[in-house]
Amino acid sequence: MNAPLAFPAPASPVYQFADNVDTLALTDQLTARQAQLQALLAMTHGNAGDTFRRMNADQQEHYLWACAMIADEARELTNAIRMHRQANMPVCQTQGD
Repeated sequence: MNAPLAFPAPASPVYQFADNVDTLALTDQLTARQAQLQALLAMTHGNAGDTFRRMNADQQEHYLWACAMIADEARELTNAIRMHRQANMPVCQTQGD
C-alpha cells in the first residue's frame, strides 16, 4: 500500500506508507497522533488554557495550526486503515443452486 498523505494539501505528498505497511502499524500511528492531539488541546481550555490565552496571537495561531495538521493526518490515517482493511478483506463467494 503506497498511499501518500497530503495534509494540509501541499504540492506533493509529505510522506508515503511503506509498501509492506500493515493495519497494526497504521493503527499505532493513528493512536499516537490522537494522543498527541488530545494533549495539545488539553492545554487550550480550563485552567491550563490560561497559559495558552497569554500567548501572543502568532503563537496561538501556530499552536492551533499544529493541532489542525495532526487532525488532518489522523483523518487520512483513518481512511488509509479503512482502505487497507477493504483491500485485505476476504472475498465472500455465494453458492448458486
